[in-house]
Amino acid sequence: MKKRPVYPLVIAAISLAIFIPLLIGVVSGAASIRQLDTLVIGAVTAARPAWLSVIMIVITNLGDPPVVFAVGVLLTAVLFYYRRRRYAWFAFAAVCLMSLANHVIKGWVRRPRPFIQDPQITPLTPAGGWSFPSGHASGSMLLYGTVILIVLTLVTRPRARHLLVGLSGALVGLIGLSRIYVQVHFPTDVLAGWSSALAGLMLLWWLMYPWLTAVGPTGWAGQRRTRQ
Repeated sequence: MKKRPVYPLVIAAISLAIFIPLLIGVVSGAASIRQLDTLVIGAVTAARPAWLSVIMIVITNLGDPPVVFAVGVLLTAVLFYYRRRRYAWFAFAAVCLMSLANHVIKGWVRRPRPFIQDPQITPLTPAGGWSFPSGHASGSMLLYGTVILIVLTLVTRPRARHLLVGLSGALVGLIGLSRIYVQVHFPTDVLAGWSSALAGLMLLWWLMYPWLTAVGPTGWAGQRRTRQ
């Protein structure tokens, strides 16, 4: 059984150091939160040509909860198919179960969306429920962050690793950015979604790491042993 690495705790600590001040600031109505949101929104929405809006709407739809759930289930099924059962359970726990935390925080904070606070805003896509933290940012971080961890652990071909890690990282960033662009989330909602999800993902990875990398009855990380 391998010893737990330190880096997940470091990343989780940094993520929480970002998320907790955002949470406190939003709940207390801090002026710094409003200033940050105004500054970033102005930069992101300064130019919104029609062609870019179409692209951003497609990207933002990739972070819809049903899409994230479906891709998460597909990822889990693929891992089960290749007999990486422990990683399959990790993917299921990270993507499907940890998403519940976002809904709990949303229900507690109850921050209205930008177009509710300011009726002059016309969002480019429909959105309901509360705003903080962004479920799309959180869900994409959980899903594609899980893909990155699994790829870095199991994929040995450098080109495939670079491609999958780069694509996954780009989707996390673009989906979060799209939520600001279509004006259904504040930038602090997106940043909080990213940071809270990353903290949870890293803590789960740290907790499950010895089990994931252990050699059990079915072989290393759930893969069957082959007879020599």
